[in-house]
Formats: sequence, structure tokens, C-alpha cells
Amino acid sequence: MKMNEGKRFTGVRAVLFDLDNTLLLENESTERALRDASAAIGRIGGDVEILASAARDAAEQIFSESSVFAYADAMGIWWGEALWGEFLGETGGLQAMRAFVPDFRLRVWTAALASVGIDDERLIQAAVDAFRSARRRNQLVDPEAAAVVRDLARDHRLALVTNGAPDVQREKLSRTALASFFEITVISAEIGAGKPDPRIFEAALTSLEIAPNDAVMIGDSLARDIAGAHAAGIRAIWIDRASRETVPAPAPVPEARITALREVRSALAALRPGAASPRGSRGSRPAGGRDASRARASRRGGRSAR
Repeated sequence: MKMNEGKRFTGVRAVLFDLDNTLLLENESTERALRDASAAIGRIGGDVEILASAARDAAEQIFSESSVFAYADAMGIWWGEALWGEFLGETGGLQAMRAFVPDFRLRVWTAALASVGIDDERLIQAAVDAFRSARRRNQLVDPEAAAVVRDLARDHRLALVTNGAPDVQREKLSRTALASFFEITVISAEIGAGKPDPRIFEAALTSLEIAPNDAVMIGDSLARDIAGAHAAGIRAIWIDRASRETVPAPAPVPEARITALREVRSALAALRPGAASPRGSRGSRPAGGRDASRARASRRGGRSAR
């Protein structure tokens, strides 16, 4: 764990957590579902890795070129979720997502199956259904998440601040043992502002009735979690998942960098008092995953955008 220099400070009242690729392993869950769906189809014909790779590439390209991409990117919704989520809700953006995803899924799996010489409407629909089922079965959680969250809840107020669609994020959370530890959950598409917009962090502070310097944000995205928290005056701890993410220069400098959730408590204890660090002068650095939404790649660029 690397800490910015400064005296020790323990006056943190609330810890704000990102969800995807911080507590939940979003990219790995999506990759496993792609392989599982491809394996189900692969038993009929075709190589599993070729199918999974072709589906990933098609999903990334079709999604990034779609009419819903601007909204999805602003809310931190990525193609991995568009392959299975319901996108319930009556806002214009969620209605547009709901209308978009059926054809999107057919196009993705049509391209994937075409890569192994298959053109069969029944198999295309089977692949769509297989991925949706597989993704719901595969909700991977960081093995340290439950213990860390339970421990922090003893002496901190906890909040989730996550990008995404409300029903999708809540469904993911419902498949874990984490939900009961969080006092509030703030979701981008529910309030119309996604990280790094400071308004989503301010919404959490307002609900908790605390000041920015009483809270700390923990997340995996420098561009979304760390920069956004700093814009709201909140200190931030970056969990470095060794992903690929394009971070605009000057890059945000987190108050601490950790590589595992078990380091959170010691990082909190070592924080210095005061406002969040100013943006640093480090150049852009590659990262990736669902939280790379601005760079939105696959996992080979996954979701690094939440």
C-alpha cells in the first residue's frame, strides 16, 4: 500500500464504496458468462474461445457505435450489462436502453456464430438466452469484500456510490451478502448523474448528512471514482486492479493506493486530514475493465467505467 505523505488521521465518519470491480468482480463475471454461453453453443459446433472473443469484439463495437452510447457512457453502463440487463425505469435513457438491447443481443451473437460459420436463428436466440442465464449465475464477489465491509460497518457509516442502471446494480447486489451493510445506495441512472460528475457524490453526502471531509471514497477507477470524489471535495483511496483505463492528464492523485480490500482499514487510519488532493501531473496511464468506460474497451477492455 502506498500512502501520500502526511500525519495520521482517523476522523473518517463514512466510507463510500464503488461497486463494480471494487467489491464485485464485474469483468471476470462477464468473461465467465461469455465462456459459459459459448461452451453451451460450442457443443453444437464452433470453438469456445473463438465464439467468446467474437462476441466480445462485436458487443464492444456495436455498443460503442449505437445511438444509446452517449447516455450509457455518461451513466457508466457498458456492453456487458446490455447483454443481460432489463433496464427497468421510466426515464428516457432507460427506456431507450430497454428498446435497444433485444436487437443488440441478436446482432452480437449473430456475429459471434458467423465467426465459426453458423447462421441459424434458433442458435442465435439460444446464445442470447444462454448468456443471460450464465451472467445471472456468475456474480463474482471479491473474496475479501464481505469481511472488510462487515468490519468497517462496526465504526463507519457505509454507502454505495455506483454507476449503472438501478435494477441491474440492485440485482447484482442482491446476489451477494453485502447489501445489509450499506446505509444508502446511490445509482447514477436513478439520479441522472454518473461518476465522475460530483453530483452523485454530493447526493450521497446529502443523504448521510455529512461534510465532504468526513467521507472517503474507495474505487478502482482513477477517472471516475478518484477524480469524481476529488471534484466533490472527498478524499479517495484507489484500489489498483491493474486494469486498462485512459485517464486524462493531469491524472488525479489518490490519497492512498491499495491493491487488496484487506488494506482498506490501514489506509483509512493513515489518511491525513483536510480536503482531497488536487489533480496531479502524472500523464495518462492505461487501465481497463468496466471502469474504463471513457476508453470503453473489452476486458481486453472490460468495464472500467463504473
